Amino acid sequence: MLRKHTLSWIALVALFATLLAACGGGQPTTGGGSGGSGSNVTTGGQPVTIRWRTRPGDAAEQRVYEELNTLVNEKLKDKGITAVYDPAPNQGYFEKLKTELAAGNAPDIFWIGGVELADFVNTGQILDLKPIIDADSSFQLGNFYPNVIEQLTRDGKIYGLPRDISTMVVYFNEDLFKAAGLKTPKELAAEGNWNWDTMLEAARKLTDPANQQYGLGFGNWWGPGWGYFINAAGGSPFTPDRRGCALNTPEAIAGATMVRMLYDEKLLPAGDADGEALFNAGKVAMYFNGRWFTPGVRTNATFNWDVAVMPEGKVKSTWLFWGPYLVSAKTANSQAAWEVLKVLTSAEATAKVAALGTNIPPRSDQEAVSAFLASTPPANNQAFLDGIPYAALEAPVWDGNWADFSGIVQSLWDQMIAGQITPEQFGQRACEQTANTFK
Repeated sequence: MLRKHTLSWIALVALFATLLAACGGGQPTTGGGSGGSGSNVTTGGQPVTIRWRTRPGDAAEQRVYEELNTLVNEKLKDKGITAVYDPAPNQGYFEKLKTELAAGNAPDIFWIGGVELADFVNTGQILDLKPIIDADSSFQLGNFYPNVIEQLTRDGKIYGLPRDISTMVVYFNEDLFKAAGLKTPKELAAEGNWNWDTMLEAARKLTDPANQQYGLGFGNWWGPGWGYFINAAGGSPFTPDRRGCALNTPEAIAGATMVRMLYDEKLLPAGDADGEALFNAGKVAMYFNGRWFTPGVRTNATFNWDVAVMPEGKVKSTWLFWGPYLVSAKTANSQAAWEVLKVLTSAEATAKVAALGTNIPPRSDQEAVSAFLASTPPANNQAFLDGIPYAALEAPVWDGNWADFSGIVQSLWDQMIAGQITPEQFGQRACEQTANTFK
């Protein structure tokens, strides 16, 4: 479309006016109040342009965000606000944002992954939205899942609103289960009998190495790998205050031992990259993944499939992945940015994003939930929602460095599943080697 390459004259005029206002004022302005329908919330009655950014994974996703930009402009045309969508590629996305924030030319609104939140907030360059939220009687923070809002809240301040969430579930090949005369994970879950024991039983019966068929599969990274199994065993990668490593506890070691057994018995593909393709080819019976896996299965699977909640270990557990929109503290008009952010996180907008199949609306109000449940296949979308209350959230490490911590742990985990070190050695070395990643 033309708008992907050039701005209209109207948008250019609006942008020029915004630059003049920003240069003349010197300080971000908040405008007047929350801005009722048709009221101009911009500085000095002049139009304002708000630039916002996401990291689209492909052209289809980018088109959805371009449609959202049109939605924002339709909703806010009477308020003197023009939104401009400014996508950025996956490669170097977060580094680009940090550079722009330091230089003072970052987008007004931008998406990040939940685990990166501390890295951005700790720079002091993210706007606290709580005063604006408190002043806006039209906005209901309670429409968002509370455990996600809790992660965005620190020291009485609220840094952003969630764009999306995704719990991790079990994708399963229904045809393989039926052919083997086995109950599916969905059926076992309905009976209250979906746990590590029944998962193991099914995985063993559905593994046929001679035909390159495996009972189970998951990516060898922290989410479905050391994260889920350690949490479901009753442990955690971190101490309760998230200021230290807890991978050396008996519970964490039990989770690691479970995974080591899965690899030792060759119940899953040895290569990390093979699992997704083999599931789509009908060669993996169960695959742990998030909502983002759905579009690929919809496109590629030629068999009957569905999803179920993650199997219960010592405790019920899954991961809740999420990502918020943040507002730059240097935005020239924080009230106009807020108006755009409200539309971007509305039930209507988040339902459009969820329709891609890649994530779940971050809202619990009925409009958002109903739109998600109707986005099939899979038939059992409720499984994604059922795990939200007990999920471990992809959370920022406020008093440490997540990238350094996870990099060290992943290296040791790889050694453990390869049989080079024991689960006990994994836990001990992980906590010893990550001690310096905490403040």
